[in-house]
Amino acid sequence: MDIISISISFFYLYHFFFLLTSLGLSRDRKIEYSCENRFAILIPAHNEENVIFGSVRSIIKTCLYPRELFDVYVIADNCTDDTISLAKKAGAHVLIRFNERLRGKQHAIKWAFEQINLDDYNAVVILDADNHIHPNYLRVLDAELIKGSKVIQGYIEAKNPCESWVTANYAYMAWYVNRVQMIRSKLGMSAWLGGTGLCIKTEIIKRIGWNVETLVDDAEYTCQLILAGERVVFAADAVVYDQKPDNLKDSLQQRLRWMRGQTQICIRYLPRLIVSVPYLWFKGNMSQAVRAFDAIMWVPMHLVVLISMIWSVYQGWWQYLLSVFLTVPFFNMLPMVTEKITLWRPWALLGTAGAFFLSWFPVTVWGALTSGNKTWWRTPH
Repeated sequence: MDIISISISFFYLYHFFFLLTSLGLSRDRKIEYSCENRFAILIPAHNEENVIFGSVRSIIKTCLYPRELFDVYVIADNCTDDTISLAKKAGAHVLIRFNERLRGKQHAIKWAFEQINLDDYNAVVILDADNHIHPNYLRVLDAELIKGSKVIQGYIEAKNPCESWVTANYAYMAWYVNRVQMIRSKLGMSAWLGGTGLCIKTEIIKRIGWNVETLVDDAEYTCQLILAGERVVFAADAVVYDQKPDNLKDSLQQRLRWMRGQTQICIRYLPRLIVSVPYLWFKGNMSQAVRAFDAIMWVPMHLVVLISMIWSVYQGWWQYLLSVFLTVPFFNMLPMVTEKITLWRPWALLGTAGAFFLSWFPVTVWGALTSGNKTWWRTPH
């Protein structure tokens, strides 16, 4: 077997191991809630009048956490619609930001950290403007903080998995990622921040800061945490409901941004992660060396999948297409069984998973080739 095939096989077997071992994990656990920590909930929003009122109200009205222990801040970032008035009406504190030069979620969050007094809070939660949360969301985060966790990623559930074949495929991705996040955290590795539903102790923000410049702030900050000797803990009981794009056009645009950002991460952090593995190992910090190695296997995933696509088509295009349309639905089905998904439409749409997987090819190619483009655009809600 040639070196390319061996490398690709090792990569897939590595990730397949995590998927298989995750299938034996249960999300059912008994948690004792004490509600000790004070949270600042940040919601970056650019022209989100369609969803911001409902999202803020869902947090304030349904959250089973003492109201005096959390504040909701909407970061109205270059808004030209009714986001500001609707967020205030829903009960949020509104931070109004206008900056045409530094546009985007990562810049809005950094600015917001400078506007609020972090000393008033034990931790910061970051949510998207369309998100709703499970009533126990903050109580679970509080319990994790009490246990000693410093950075926590919640369980991101698709809010609209039955809306279209596109949202169904986003749901498949979410169930898969949540599963592998669970096992990574269980094994002592670092989970990966998911862009929303995350919680960071304010002491971490003060020490490491928030200095992200790529289009994927979640992956970049995870790399910074790992290099700083920290890890992300995954809390499967802290559920946040995230609205997914319902059509292919918006999905391709969103994933193009992801692929550009992920390529930026490869260029910026992969060399540092590679160097850190032997350095940490020889220093005797085995656990952090393993986390850095795992990051090396995670960060360039889109490029490895792209190479494997090209290599497989080169070896036999029709055999590759057949394998995609047979195996991708099967691997999507495994997390669905474990997660006990009873919604009929995602099951009925499993046959579209192969086509959605192939749609990654053009966005990955173009995203890698145009990774210098750091233009941010929001996903319509």
